[in-house]
Amino acid sequence: MREIPDLIYYPDTRPGITRRRCGRGFTYFAPDGTRIEDVEERRRLSSLAVPPAYENVWICPRPDGHLQASGRDARQRKQYRYHPKWTEYRARKKYDDLTEFGRALPRIRRNIARDLDREAGDIDFAVAAVLAIIDRLSLRIGHPDYEHENGTYGATTLTHRHLSLGEHGLDLRYPGKGGRDVKRHVKDNKLQKVLHDLDDLPGARLVEWIDSDGTPREVTSDLVNHRLAEITQSDRLTAKTFRTWNGSVAALHAAAEAEKVTIKGMSEAAAQRLANTPTIARNSYIHPEVIALAEDPGRIPQDPPQISGLRVDERRLMALIDR
Repeated sequence: MREIPDLIYYPDTRPGITRRRCGRGFTYFAPDGTRIEDVEERRRLSSLAVPPAYENVWICPRPDGHLQASGRDARQRKQYRYHPKWTEYRARKKYDDLTEFGRALPRIRRNIARDLDREAGDIDFAVAAVLAIIDRLSLRIGHPDYEHENGTYGATTLTHRHLSLGEHGLDLRYPGKGGRDVKRHVKDNKLQKVLHDLDDLPGARLVEWIDSDGTPREVTSDLVNHRLAEITQSDRLTAKTFRTWNGSVAALHAAAEAEKVTIKGMSEAAAQRLANTPTIARNSYIHPEVIALAEDPGRIPQDPPQISGLRVDERRLMALIDR
């Protein structure tokens, strides 16, 4: 990989090291079945800190592999341990992609608006509705596994009971990741109408489409991300990119409004927008250039260039990161 010359791509489909419980610890076996006795290698394997309860554990036989270990937890979910340099690389790429996302966002929104003019029940209407919810309300995409295992929801797994008529419009309230009670007030008139139309459709989910047989069908994350790839001509921009974008925008707005710019204040603003903890928001959803404003608030763009389809704080973010 040109970006990381001292790492190699090593997936867990290739032969790897296995482990077998031995007393209070583990014995490790090389891909050829021989027991690993080398002290330094055993120290490396132990340092990966793969939980003892994990099953079907695979460990990379090379210390420079991008994937160092994988295994299945108590719920049979596959978990991964990546090389620290790979994790750092992925984080850089995520924020590098944010500039591309900002350039594409007006086009994404035009496509959403066009598809929301279709009839409720149409598949394109349903996918656009999910994108609109993620864009305007910063919801996670959602997955049926999280609903079944944890009782948590996202844009594609919301049910009709999560939508209610509030004093000043529609409200969404549902259990989010980590058991958080997520509340979102829907102010946008267009999105209110979309949600009303969806609520009138049959089916268990709030957002569904109706096939030619009249059967309600779920909108999957794959459908949503495929649509985004069609619009943007990039497979790197996904539903999750909206959350990184919205977290960075919220943090920048807080910085622009604050008398004293602090990482704490920016992280709290992003966390509130995303229904996360400030620590997670700081580490995963705020662009480094925004975080750096705590040291140099004079770099906050005061009069960002006009960009059709972007709001003022979004234009500020583009002025800050698109250089």
